[in-house]
Amino acid sequence: VAVTLGLGFLLTAIGTVLLKQKPEEKIGPVFHAIGGMLIPGGAVVLLNELNIDFASLWPVALTFGTIFLFYMLLDWMQKNAVLTFFAIANGTAFIYLLVQSIIDEPFYLHDDLYAYLTMIIGASYLLLAYAFRGGWNKQLLGALNFFGSLGFLAAGFSRVFDSQPWQMFYFLIVIGGLFLSAYLRTRAILLVSTLFLIAHVSYITGEYFADSIGWPVALIILGFVFIGLGYVSITINKKYIKQATP
Repeated sequence: VAVTLGLGFLLTAIGTVLLKQKPEEKIGPVFHAIGGMLIPGGAVVLLNELNIDFASLWPVALTFGTIFLFYMLLDWMQKNAVLTFFAIANGTAFIYLLVQSIIDEPFYLHDDLYAYLTMIIGASYLLLAYAFRGGWNKQLLGALNFFGSLGFLAAGFSRVFDSQPWQMFYFLIVIGGLFLSAYLRTRAILLVSTLFLIAHVSYITGEYFADSIGWPVALIILGFVFIGLGYVSITINKKYIKQATP
């Protein structure tokens, strides 16, 4: 406990002092980064040493909720992107643990719920990235856009295997991702949207056309489709994104 949780809080305290005294230097955020990686694991070690029963996730969920509030308070006081990152990471863990604690059943029995929850969290990351533009959290834009779009599109793609309406609706989602990447001028969303569009086209082709036209012909068609999607992505990057990059 001393070398994890205790050391984590000590390093965080040092980072807080350094960030207040020398806000223009990077040494304070470095201490915060190391402390932020130690505190969650140290908190779990503390629960284990207290002989907390991990059969119920409530103690773990409340612990991560407390860590989330701790970093929210620090972030409000010092306004640093490293603190914002740990607030978001611990807040995300808290949401998943809270939902699992409420359900209290194996997560694979509620895959629909977790898929939609992941889509909501992914969308919230994208909204945070939009809100952080031009502010002191702008260093997080790339990560938020990437993981937000990845979570949203990956969770949505998991729904297409069991639902024909989702198979059609998912085309609109990934095309919307391409338009969003052009509007926000971000390569992260463009890359993720293109990859999942390719994956979805491949799945639809294999599911409905491979048996009727044969795999060799299907692969040839997929090759031309991939070339077209690559051209569209490059065009969007050159026309809307690259011109906006300093």
